[in-house]
Amino acid sequence: MPQPGMFGRLAAQFPAAVRDLTYYVAGDLPAAPATVAVPDFPSWGMLGNDRYGDCGVAGLVHGFEADATVTKESEQWPDAEHVVDYYLSYTHGADTGVVLSQFLAYVRAQPDGLLGHTVDAYAPVNVHNVSALRSAVALFDFAYTGIVVTDKMQASFGAGHAWTTDDLVGAHVVGGHCVPAVGYDDTALYVVTWGKVQPVSWPCWHEIADEAWAVITGELVARDGDGRGVALGALHTDLDRLSL
Repeated sequence: MPQPGMFGRLAAQFPAAVRDLTYYVAGDLPAAPATVAVPDFPSWGMLGNDRYGDCGVAGLVHGFEADATVTKESEQWPDAEHVVDYYLSYTHGADTGVVLSQFLAYVRAQPDGLLGHTVDAYAPVNVHNVSALRSAVALFDFAYTGIVVTDKMQASFGAGHAWTTDDLVGAHVVGGHCVPAVGYDDTALYVVTWGKVQPVSWPCWHEIADEAWAVITGELVARDGDGRGVALGALHTDLDRLSL
């Protein structure tokens, strides 16, 4: 049976300069389909998250993998050691975990992005706005999200069960975790964690999630030439303020 790994997501921070994703769209976000299938990626892997609290880095790599799978791009993917090395370089050698918004800003600022995969822009999505969250997954092939995990959720993961509100009753929070959301249907959001796809019932999601980010990859912009309805110019202007 699969075994839970480490954590490593630090408390959510939302930069004041960057608005909610819906602000950067003329009118409403395009309506999301009723379901988005989980990309058929051959092997997600732990990417070091069995030994280190690098879930923020591993989660973004998994997001890039989901995007490339959906768009049928053939790309090279880093192994666990390269992901761990990148994480420890970012944290100056300490296994401290990451703040997701700060890590996104860092990757966006690097010419080579995250081991050759770049972030063009990103914006927060209200975790309780299911329509916007679905749109982010449907438009950009993943959402980069942060949750808390309980001891009962660890046990359910190990048993191969979906996470539901039963995993919260009488449970203890054991850590903050980054999980990319890569698909959904009426019953669940599907996230990648600890090397596998984990279903999260929608009621459970509303209790455990406290941040979500729409990530527009550089590869998507280069391929499509735009932000799929997002005003990239305005979003770039706001993101650029973070480094001033």
